[in-house]
Amino acid sequence: MNRFLIVRTDRLGDVLLTTPAARALKRRFPESHVAWLVRPYTAPLLEKNPDVDQVLLDRAQPARRLSEELRQNHFDAAIVAYPRWRTAWALWRAGIPERIGPASKPYSFFFNRRLWQHRSKGLRHEADYNLELLSPLGVAFERFPTRLALADDEKARARKFLESMRINFQKPLVALHPGSGGSAPRWPLASFIELGDRLQEAGMAVVVTGGPGEDYQYLMIDQMRRIPVFVAAGSVGVRELAAIFSQANLVVSNSTGPLHLAVAAGVPTVSVYSSTAACHPRRWGPYPAYVLGEPAHAVALAPSGETPEADLAAVTVETVMDLCLARLGKKGSLREPAL
Repeated sequence: MNRFLIVRTDRLGDVLLTTPAARALKRRFPESHVAWLVRPYTAPLLEKNPDVDQVLLDRAQPARRLSEELRQNHFDAAIVAYPRWRTAWALWRAGIPERIGPASKPYSFFFNRRLWQHRSKGLRHEADYNLELLSPLGVAFERFPTRLALADDEKARARKFLESMRINFQKPLVALHPGSGGSAPRWPLASFIELGDRLQEAGMAVVVTGGPGEDYQYLMIDQMRRIPVFVAAGSVGVRELAAIFSQANLVVSNSTGPLHLAVAAGVPTVSVYSSTAACHPRRWGPYPAYVLGEPAHAVALAPSGETPEADLAAVTVETVMDLCLARLGKKGSLREPAL
């Protein structure tokens, strides 16, 4: 058995939180061929990753056509980290001998190796759940960091891009990412605005990033005392965004895919999370830092309240600012950006 398929057809953070499983497979089966089935917009995350040999795209093609594509690749086993009716049927139809997935879904009968996980309860981290799916293959549970392989030239281009926008790297650089892509409740934009002002007044340079549809530039310009640098929302791809983060000393965000980009790029982070079970950092926090209690990635956990949005609004700017200063050093000391 040496041809494996990892199925993860959802979003950025989900794909990144599944990369430890690819590393574990390669560690257990060094000569194996590890392929992924992902959506087109997440595929760039897997470029240059030494644990990834092939990327197949789920373009929402008919299930029968998808099954034929899978059959042509002669996989020995499929690890389904994001199960859906269509993909489960396509894997079965493709005749993949070992189909590993959760036991709790109505379509779990398409899997012949099933595990009870109950991910919706959020009792474990998402990456740990993904690693657990490897147990039927005889892969012992072992945590690995998320992996995003950025080339030196990608980092150099990001640095030149930031320099062209008047970032001179003479001050610690903090990237703020106020959006969440709709994946989780957000810390109020007003709090990000106040944090951005305070960081600049404390001697930091600030760059604000956003995903498609997260254009907060004009609102922030109107309300901030000091105007930071803005990277136009959705104007850079996921690898370019990760490369920009790699040049920062700190990234501050909500619970969102770009947070996991920063973590995988090796940049310290501060993030704000809801305490509700579905959004809790116990399942979705920086990995493996949150699980292991590593200090480079701090989480401001909102108190429980009537709604997740109200909970997050209760997280004060002072709390997040203190976490930022602790990551940067009390004097805002420079961390050498990755080159």
